[in-house]
Amino acid sequence: MTIFERDSTGTLYATFVDINGDAYVPSDAKIRIIHIAGGSEIEDVPLTAMTQINTTNQFYFNWDIADDAYLGEYLITYTATIDTYPSTNTETVQVMIDQNPTPAPGTYYATTLQITRYAGIGVEVQVESLGTGDGTENSYDAENGNIVGSSYSIFYGDVGSNELGELVETTHYSIDKDSGAILLTTTGVNLVNGKSIYISYTYSPKQSDTVLETYLASSQVEAEKLTANYWGPIKTSIQYFDGYSSGYVHTDAPFGTDITDQPEFELKYSGIKTVEAVEFLDNTGDVQNDVEAEYIRLMIDDEYQDGRVIVTAGSIPNGKNNVRITYTHGYDSTPDLVQEMIALLGGVRALVNISGGSYKDVSTYSLGRKSFSIGQVYVNIESSIKQMKLRVKEITEELGEKFGCA
Repeated sequence: MTIFERDSTGTLYATFVDINGDAYVPSDAKIRIIHIAGGSEIEDVPLTAMTQINTTNQFYFNWDIADDAYLGEYLITYTATIDTYPSTNTETVQVMIDQNPTPAPGTYYATTLQITRYAGIGVEVQVESLGTGDGTENSYDAENGNIVGSSYSIFYGDVGSNELGELVETTHYSIDKDSGAILLTTTGVNLVNGKSIYISYTYSPKQSDTVLETYLASSQVEAEKLTANYWGPIKTSIQYFDGYSSGYVHTDAPFGTDITDQPEFELKYSGIKTVEAVEFLDNTGDVQNDVEAEYIRLMIDDEYQDGRVIVTAGSIPNGKNNVRITYTHGYDSTPDLVQEMIALLGGVRALVNISGGSYKDVSTYSLGRKSFSIGQVYVNIESSIKQMKLRVKEITEELGEKFGCA
């Protein structure tokens, strides 16, 4: 599938031939672009003339894609009159943020804290003293930098008391996780006046939270490729299928329903929630008719909800890419196994980074004559990476591994 970026110009090409496969130059080569959002068809480019390349049978169209364009699949329909007969062909393309899409920060399936825990690269610190508030001081420093996101809490209480309240980030303070610097707001300064201030957190000695977060995007993309599934919040997708290629003239009776009993379509993703529509497209890509909701049956196979759509009445028209199914899929919360997989994949990346600098780490000491050796940390890291990769493979098999058939 062709992938285009937002805020760019995508060039689409069409080559026309006659029924014998010979080059043909139509006088009315046109293109139309649509997508489905919220169960409704949105026309992005109405039927528009394409531009011929020199005197060849090849045509092109430059599609200006907005910076806020819909992210997902689009149906491209090419039409022309060839030897007095109307001709139509379609393809699907995808618009993404970039051609190697990375999830936006804050939308990852796992966290940097999970990476540190699964990779064993985090150190926990409990109730470390930051000092005592004096009504004016607003700047405090933790003893360690590289504080991991979602791992920290700042408390306050009377001097010598174990009864502690918790400060609220943004309302009472801000924190620079990489440096460990804490800055109280005016509200926070007043709240801790005369009180002891403490912080509990996890830090990663060799990886800052900023660096750890860079592993989440690629780890998430890799997990989706390994499992061939989307594991995020519920969204709408569209998928196209070929109709029949039966050799029969398509009629409602007798052949239309005699070709097969209750045709079935296998959806690409798991986590299917609803089937919004099953529609049949005509030669121009427009909706010719659709299946009434009571005749659409969704079959759920297992806990991750692999979806099969069965049409229980009527017939499927002959054609290519002329059956369009709109459905919703996703999860109320990302499954625990998926979170673990992404954290492990991120952990592998973190350990590879750490191993690159281990050549100078002191790993063996001898007190007798003050001898020592360096660089052996790599052996332990290599073993950890192997074990983490084995666990990723186990999870992949559990979730449903991507496969191909020849």
